Amino acid sequence: MAEYTKDTRFSGGWMIGGAVIMWVTNFLGGFIAGGVGVTSDNAILGIVLGCFAVGGFVVGHQSEGRTIIEAGLGAILAIVASMFVTYKGLVLDLPLKDYVIGFGPPFAAAIVGAFIGEKVQGDVIVTKDD
Repeated sequence: MAEYTKDTRFSGGWMIGGAVIMWVTNFLGGFIAGGVGVTSDNAILGIVLGCFAVGGFVVGHQSEGRTIIEAGLGAILAIVASMFVTYKGLVLDLPLKDYVIGFGPPFAAAIVGAFIGEKVQGDVIVTKDD
């Protein structure tokens, strides 16, 4: 088995991939929650946080690069994309607290998920040589 140190270069592909994962899981989670009649704000927030944390974990676990940064930027892209779908455009006249509530927790969940994924991945990559 060969071991090598991780390449820590930034990966735009994982940033975009993470954004897609977060957006799709968030969309499907909201779609399913709406279908089964979930109306509680806390339940919806839990679904959103879970979707962003899972997306961050996938980026943190699979990417060798700067996983925290990739997941954070991916989360920002996914949040902005969700705003475009939800509000049919970027709404700039909302109160500041709505932006903090809308951006902060999902961004933090993605960062925490990426951190956990990075720890699970470890510092050394082991490959099987045949």
